[in-house]
Amino acid sequence: MGYRIFMAQMQTARANIASHVSAERTLQFDVALHDAITTSIESMADLHEAVIDCVRSLRAAGIGPVQMILAMKACTLDSGGRYHPEHDEYPATNVDLLIDQIVRWSIAEYYNNASDSRTIS
Repeated sequence: MGYRIFMAQMQTARANIASHVSAERTLQFDVALHDAITTSIESMADLHEAVIDCVRSLRAAGIGPVQMILAMKACTLDSGGRYHPEHDEYPATNVDLLIDQIVRWSIAEYYNNASDSRTIS
């Protein structure tokens, strides 16, 4: 994929996050991402819950699976720029370690939520 196409997809993905995921949920995601692994197993559960909340917001807004994945990747990559813990001028980031897991959780939740909303006739 060419660089221009990638950048256009990321711009759309960022717009999806900005339009369909609240600032409160985005902050929850930022805090959970940057705390994950470094503090405890509970921090990973917090991150998982934050991912679920974001994916549910995107799915409820009618965002398709590919755009949802791109939006979650953009949210993850942009988190370092949005969130800086107090008194930590150069915070370490877990983004590279966690992005694949976040995508797996996002896909699982997107389709889990989709199957929960179907009715069997």
